[in-house]
Amino acid sequence: MEKSNHSWQSPSLGRKTTITVYGTEGTPLLAFPDNGEKRTEWEKNGIIDALSFQIENGHNRIFCIDSIDKESFFNTGTTPRLRIARHRQFECYVIDEVLPFIRKTAENLFIMTAGAGMGGYHAVNLLLKYPSQIQKAISIGGRFQIRPFMDDYFDDNVYYNNPLEYLPNLDDKTLLDDISNTDIRLVVTPDDPNLEVNYMLSDILRAKAIEHIFDYWIETGDHSWEIRGDILQRHVP
Repeated sequence: MEKSNHSWQSPSLGRKTTITVYGTEGTPLLAFPDNGEKRTEWEKNGIIDALSFQIENGHNRIFCIDSIDKESFFNTGTTPRLRIARHRQFECYVIDEVLPFIRKTAENLFIMTAGAGMGGYHAVNLLLKYPSQIQKAISIGGRFQIRPFMDDYFDDNVYYNNPLEYLPNLDDKTLLDDISNTDIRLVVTPDDPNLEVNYMLSDILRAKAIEHIFDYWIETGDHSWEIRGDILQRHVP
């Protein structure tokens, strides 16, 4: 399959960034790594191989970006205020730079996001905030509660990036209608450490009359990346 790297100086992040793209055509999928990892995570752990049929047959084009969670949520060497501020810079990077790049290079303007753990959080949180720009999100064990990263600190940035808090209070009908027109998929496994918060988010979506898929994937075990590949084969098309 064709693989290419695209780099530029990101004004949002204040440094050079690179996107790795797999395939040449098809519905774009923006892939978020887990736990602050790099854009190579999906390829290194077999996810690109698992999606090879979709990629090589022009069904999907995968866009892999680096996470900066180690500079934001996981950065205990700085204050919670600066952690969440750095996350907001990452959000601006995705919305103002990555999505325009995808739209410029892809014929299909239907954009999906996907990820596991923190990657699942980013995939869904961005769709909920920008449903006119992201049409589908697949989360595998999304880590939707960010308060543990913030110690006791709280401000608007924390609130508006914690879906378990802002979504129950969301009453903007236009935004809710836009979210309702998207495809949200929450996938969990029996040993998922984020099982409870996924149930909580699903309950909130249901209370808001937002249709979504909650998939309790019964397969479990030591081969978590292989399982994630199976899940994405099912949910990406």
